[in-house]
Amino acid sequence: MRFRHPKSRVEAAFNLTPLIDVVFLLLIFFMLTTTFRTIFQGIKVDLPTTTTPQEKIEESIVISITRDNRIYLGTSRVKKSGLVKLLKSRLKGRQGLVIINADKNTRHGQVVEVMDLAKRAGAGRLGILTSYVKVVKKGE
Repeated sequence: MRFRHPKSRVEAAFNLTPLIDVVFLLLIFFMLTTTFRTIFQGIKVDLPTTTTPQEKIEESIVISITRDNRIYLGTSRVKKSGLVKLLKSRLKGRQGLVIINADKNTRHGQVVEVMDLAKRAGAGRLGILTSYVKVVKKGE
């Protein structure tokens, strides 16, 4: 048996176009999903505005109060009656910072009650979260 030896060799080519397309689509996907992060702690509230900047808060316990007076500790909904017990377990005897993240249309009395409950639970410091609006005066 005689085998023929071809004079020209065929080189295998690897097409990179589909790979580049997939990588490009993944890049776009991850860029878009990182910009759609949820608002602070996942509880959407319409914050009141201030003209003075706030300090950066690293580690704290957040109590959110929505427009319809629902209370959340972190992202889990709690009742007023159980708030003190849950806060005591989160604080564990340390004088921690508790942030009140209340909607601007929440009753003032509701915010004061939550602040009182936080103090009863042993919160050393209380803060109220607001959104910062820079005021620019004419001529500056």
